[in-house]
Amino acid sequence: MEFRVLGPVQCRSGMRPLKLAGPRQERILAALLLDADRVVSVSRLVDVVWDEDPPATATRQIRNLTTALKRSLVAAGAGEDVLSAEGPGFVLRPPTFDLRGFEEHVSRGEFREALACWQGPALSGVDSPALRGEADELDERRLSVVERCLDEEITAGEDAVAELTALVAEHPFREGFLGLLMRALHQQGRQADALNAYRRAQTRLVDELGIDPGPKLRELYERILRDEPEYGKARSFLPYDVPDFTGREGELRRLLDAVRLGRPVVVDGMAGVGKTSLAVHAAHRLAPDFPDGQLFVDLHGHSPARAPLPPEAALEALLGQLDIPASRIPGGVDRRAELWRARTAGRSLLVVLDNAASADQLWPLLPGSATIALVVTGRRRLAAVDGAASISLDVLPDEQAGALFAAASGQPDDGVAALCGNLPLAIRIAAARLQNRPQWTVTSLADRLGSEHDRLAELKVSGRDVAAAFTLSYQDLDTAQQRMFRLLGRNPGIDIGVPAAAALADVGEAEAERLLEDLLDAHLLRQPALGRYSFHDLIAEHARHAALDEESVPALGRLLDHYRDGGGDDWYAAERANLVAVTRHALDGGQDEHAWRIAENTVAYLRETGHLDELLAVAETGLSAARRIGDPLTIQLSLASLTSAYWENGRLTEGMDCALRRLDVVRESGDRGAEAIALSKVGALHSMLGDYPEATRFYLDGLAVADETRSLEAAGPLWSNLSNAQETLGLLDGALTSARRSVAIREEIGDPRGTIQSSAQLGLVLARLSRFEEAFDVTDRSIRAAQHLGYLFGEAWSRIDHADALLLAHRPADAREHAERACAILTRLNHPLLLIMAANSLGTAYLALGEAEASLRRHRLALETARRIGYRLQEARALTGIGQARAALGVDAEAAFRAAQDHYTAMGLPAAPLVVT
Repeated sequence: MEFRVLGPVQCRSGMRPLKLAGPRQERILAALLLDADRVVSVSRLVDVVWDEDPPATATRQIRNLTTALKRSLVAAGAGEDVLSAEGPGFVLRPPTFDLRGFEEHVSRGEFREALACWQGPALSGVDSPALRGEADELDERRLSVVERCLDEEITAGEDAVAELTALVAEHPFREGFLGLLMRALHQQGRQADALNAYRRAQTRLVDELGIDPGPKLRELYERILRDEPEYGKARSFLPYDVPDFTGREGELRRLLDAVRLGRPVVVDGMAGVGKTSLAVHAAHRLAPDFPDGQLFVDLHGHSPARAPLPPEAALEALLGQLDIPASRIPGGVDRRAELWRARTAGRSLLVVLDNAASADQLWPLLPGSATIALVVTGRRRLAAVDGAASISLDVLPDEQAGALFAAASGQPDDGVAALCGNLPLAIRIAAARLQNRPQWTVTSLADRLGSEHDRLAELKVSGRDVAAAFTLSYQDLDTAQQRMFRLLGRNPGIDIGVPAAAALADVGEAEAERLLEDLLDAHLLRQPALGRYSFHDLIAEHARHAALDEESVPALGRLLDHYRDGGGDDWYAAERANLVAVTRHALDGGQDEHAWRIAENTVAYLRETGHLDELLAVAETGLSAARRIGDPLTIQLSLASLTSAYWENGRLTEGMDCALRRLDVVRESGDRGAEAIALSKVGALHSMLGDYPEATRFYLDGLAVADETRSLEAAGPLWSNLSNAQETLGLLDGALTSARRSVAIREEIGDPRGTIQSSAQLGLVLARLSRFEEAFDVTDRSIRAAQHLGYLFGEAWSRIDHADALLLAHRPADAREHAERACAILTRLNHPLLLIMAANSLGTAYLALGEAEASLRRHRLALETARRIGYRLQEARALTGIGQARAALGVDAEAAFRAAQDHYTAMGLPAAPLVVT
């Protein structure tokens, strides 16, 4: 399916455009396409559709129009995910898109192919003031590409006179087209026609606008007037442009556009990232734009066994490239800089200053004329060039890195690029080693790079050495910067924040941030997020080799203390990935108390935010540490955490084993309060696995212990769990009593989150008793309380029970709204257990609304997950829903109904809950 904005706004399936439901839907499609793959807010769509006077129902209409658009797209053959609601708006992900194709062709220099993507003015037929500016920008982009295309064709000697004559007539004040026409005419020997074209344009500009042609056009006129035969040909000192230059489309486009707009460009990045390759490749592309020549000087800011080139020597090289005899080049930096600026004034030159070390080295080399294009590269971020466009290179994306290895080696990438950290220098060295060793295969090279020994030792060939390049950057650091670099090499986490770095280095946070920023400016660190710093993996290896044990051991002790002390939710969010690595590092290093304490402090955050893989890893590490510590309380708390981790991950059988081990530990220790809580968890797992009589037995045993120990903290969840089991077994009066006791206890002890969960259960029991007004009042208050606390899990829980209550009251439309919201929350929280429940409730609501296909999809999703984790009741409910949906569609449903009834019978339950009739 193809989407278009370069001409009429269309979605085409084959040769026929999809018929849209009027101009409003057309405007919505245009706005979504202009921000393809990004969220477009509903408020933005309102502005696009109604300009400045939207109706009161605008938001609802937008959602209806967009939903209808999605249905049309899916019906026409698009995938379900082509258009989706996300956050505050909608995202359109077009599989084929003319604007994307246009930009890809342009980035590869395929200008005629790019222009062929256009079918007329951008967004033609869409009359929206909110989109007019973007349409104009696209049209201007097309004209710029037309200029670049014709410029290249004229330089190559092609005849473009006829096309340019028409373009000048259509755009009489666009000097770019006029200049190209003059060049094309002059190239064909039509000097007089070229001069006449200029004079006609000059007269029109003066008469209609009161201005003269610009300086570039006047300079071109003078050249043609002198009939210079070598126009467009100049001396070039640019280095070799590698034929297999790969990737960097976005950075290349930014560099080319900045130079063509008259801005200097500074390219910076870590050693080996490809700064020079990008600058040289771009310079070759730009060469036709600078007829007076292209100059290049390597400033040797980071060259092995060579000091940075002094400004005086760099100026001598530049002046020599301008054909100024050595005998006429004055001594001293200042006099040479004056001559450099004088000789370049007004000339159309491209100057590449490669491998700059510092601002002091650059200052004297800066030209004084706006006609000189300047491109500078360096490992450090340089602020010496005012107004420069700054382009910081990172390593290549995976696909481009693999393509570079394939191009350089002549063989497909087999993970080598990734093992080289996607660093271009490392990839080229690896490719060269492979080519120089016919007995090697790509697999054997990958094995060598992936083995335990030093990767950096493998990445050297014929004088090119990744480690040596890193060493030069390290040697440029001062003593404090070098120490921080070494200590960071022993950091077990994937990145580091300022407070952790301050603990590691035993300095204040202000000093730690200064040192981290210094390393960032030297491109020895990255900044993946504000306040967070990390290594490229090859530089991390270099830093580990540089680290000293005598300073690293106490530093890591301070770092573990920092992570043990923890922080608030924002701190845990920032440190989440590191906490897994740090707990494992502490355990492996025999720091069991640190490992256990960090794990114990972390699991609650990971559980509530749905980071289930990390939750399981941290909980398992914590238990290993607790067992080595040997304290029963530590062990049972760790078993509790691991039980929850298994529960949240939907690994119920393993969770049951863990819960029973915890019960044994607390009984052996004589901790009766903990025993009541452990009994509750075992009962809950029996419920999930479909054994409600056994679950009830554990709940009652737990309540007896809680009563004996006067533990209200244990009694609250036990009564709520018991109510759920009684409700499922059809014992509704008992379920009501149990739910009310749970709510009362949790309110009494000040447990707001527990009160939300118990209230939701109470509301559902009331609904099953057909006391709907009471039920809705309870569940609605539960939802609002969860929202007030920012308790997303509790909100989702409450909305599921509210949706089921609404279904019992035959209000499926309202039920669908709440079930959909619950599904969205639980998807974000990555909570499979409750997501099964929400999907089943949503499927039931869809069927009641007559949408059997949608119902079938939701119940199938619930069935798949319920079977995977062993959630028997929801598996049965999903099978019932599938049977009902298939029956509504006129498809055989007997097998699904029979399987569902078998489940209910096995669980000792009479029939399916919430059956739609």
